[in-house]
Amino acid sequence: MSSAAPVRNPVEKRMARLHDLWWERTDDASLRAVVLRLPPDSQRMLDAFFALQMVDSDYATPDLFLRLDAAYETGYRYSRELRQAMIETVAHNRPQLAKQGVAGPWEEEHASGRDSAAGFVDTGLSLARHLRRQRLSVVLQPGGVSDLACFERWLDAAMQAPVPPQDAGLLRLVLVDDSDSRAWQPLVERHAGIVRVVDAPLDILEAAREIAAQAGGGAGGAALFRQLHADMLMLLRRGDAAAVEATAERAARLATRNGWSDQRAVLDVMVGGAWLQARDFARSVARYRQARAAAAEATQAGNPMGPMLLMQGWMAEGGAWAAAGDMKQSAQAFEQAGETARRIPNSLFAVEGRRAAAQAWLGAGERDRAWASALAGVREARAMADADRPNSTVPQLLQDMLAMQDPRRCERIAQCATAYEREARAALVEADLAGHRLGPHPPPAAIAAIEAQLVQRYELLFQGQLREREQLVQGGEEVFRTVVAMGREWLDPAWSGLPHVKHPLDLSPGEWREPPAFSRLPDPQPFVEAA
Repeated sequence: MSSAAPVRNPVEKRMARLHDLWWERTDDASLRAVVLRLPPDSQRMLDAFFALQMVDSDYATPDLFLRLDAAYETGYRYSRELRQAMIETVAHNRPQLAKQGVAGPWEEEHASGRDSAAGFVDTGLSLARHLRRQRLSVVLQPGGVSDLACFERWLDAAMQAPVPPQDAGLLRLVLVDDSDSRAWQPLVERHAGIVRVVDAPLDILEAAREIAAQAGGGAGGAALFRQLHADMLMLLRRGDAAAVEATAERAARLATRNGWSDQRAVLDVMVGGAWLQARDFARSVARYRQARAAAAEATQAGNPMGPMLLMQGWMAEGGAWAAAGDMKQSAQAFEQAGETARRIPNSLFAVEGRRAAAQAWLGAGERDRAWASALAGVREARAMADADRPNSTVPQLLQDMLAMQDPRRCERIAQCATAYEREARAALVEADLAGHRLGPHPPPAAIAAIEAQLVQRYELLFQGQLREREQLVQGGEEVFRTVVAMGREWLDPAWSGLPHVKHPLDLSPGEWREPPAFSRLPDPQPFVEAA
């Protein structure tokens, strides 16, 4: 085993430890997969480790790491997209590979019948041979998974795919796990002996604390403050509210001595969150109010973060009152948050403050005040950039308004979407299984037929739910239909409330196989202007 060079800082220490662990745990030709198990919130540390594998560093392992993030929809499509990513990687790096003596065509680039887990394994082994028998570790972190059982079936097939004895150990899959959820433990147990767990020592909070501790005294105790802040983050993770508060008091004395009123606000918000987690609502609210006092002081001193911290203090207090069940106090705090955001200005939080206030007023039984707060949210949304609205809480605001007008109709519209999603997922699972049954080297024509059938099924289901939802929209009162019209103008031409159902192939209405059968809705502009 090769050990990493001497280290200089806490991050390097962890990179070196993982480097050594990789050697110790994975230098085994029988392995087909490695599960890297991380502490929570430590993906960025793992990203750093993978980045070091791409350069000549003291922490590089013998493996060539290839990170693939294609989403899993069906096994045959996933296999195809992974193979295509490999092919594109080789094409992109061909000049560099030629300098390293890897020349000539890669035989796998134009192969067919590879739309399966076994086909992907064949491709990976072929690439490893093409790279002069370079051991290849393929990191699979799908951007999305349509059905976990289907994905696990694909992984099982990859584990069981035949590998020529002379190629044993050339290709390994790498899966990233969370040390809390241990989601891939069943896979480890199903394939005992060919899957190995590596517990990666990459706790980002511990590293941050050590960095702060090694930073030296610093002017005004800045290094000590950073260390205490890191301690608080670790204590928050453990759920020790009293210890978080005690540590915050030490940090607050430093902040007060140095005039860091914005940092005092941050500390108080953290302590408030710790007490909220412990369900001590009185202490939580008290701390959020202290945070606002510090934020106001920062604002008066000209600190640009002051207004945002003030708004966050109001939002946090609103959430605490809601958790405590006092919806009236919650609504008042959220209204203050929205007004503070409006003055910053921050339209995203201005909308959310008003939306949250509307829901709290509704929870308090004051429907008129709830509607007034929702209309205030519409006023804030009106000033937003068109591109920002779909990615904000504007969709939820409009949905809340629909529910205030006709909750039963909203429920029925949502049920249409839920039924569509359920049936579309069933069609997807059926297609996935059909592809799996074709074996390790499915004929391209058979895969194409499965895909065509799936698309046709998607279209039929989509058009069916579209007609059902439109009928329900048109049966609503004028205000209901006007709010839907706002959604179609601001969010999506086919919006009919939440959950929103997009075209299964992500096509715009002008590209649909059947033109949208939408009826005329009221012009929302007068309503928006009067809000």
